[in-house]
Amino acid sequence: YPFRKICREFGAPLCVSEMVLASGVSRPNAETSMKTSFGEDEHPRSIQLYGVDPYTLSEATRRLVEDGKVDHIDLNFGCPMKKVTSKGGGAA
Repeated sequence: YPFRKICREFGAPLCVSEMVLASGVSRPNAETSMKTSFGEDEHPRSIQLYGVDPYTLSEATRRLVEDGKVDHIDLNFGCPMKKVTSKGGGAA
């Protein structure tokens, strides 16, 4: 949140969260909760979601929208990082 706040102060109209694993939204832990949290003054709220299973991605999207956590979702299907591709996500 602090980095997104600085970006907004410099005029960025949309600041997206770190990548969040879709399955983590269904089984939240401290890290996922932190990544899906926003400041009260942050609008629009945008989360970058990635995963390998279409059903899990749709359920994560539904949950985030129903919980009122997001205004925008960025689905990441092109990340080349080994950490992401080794799980079948991104550009795997």
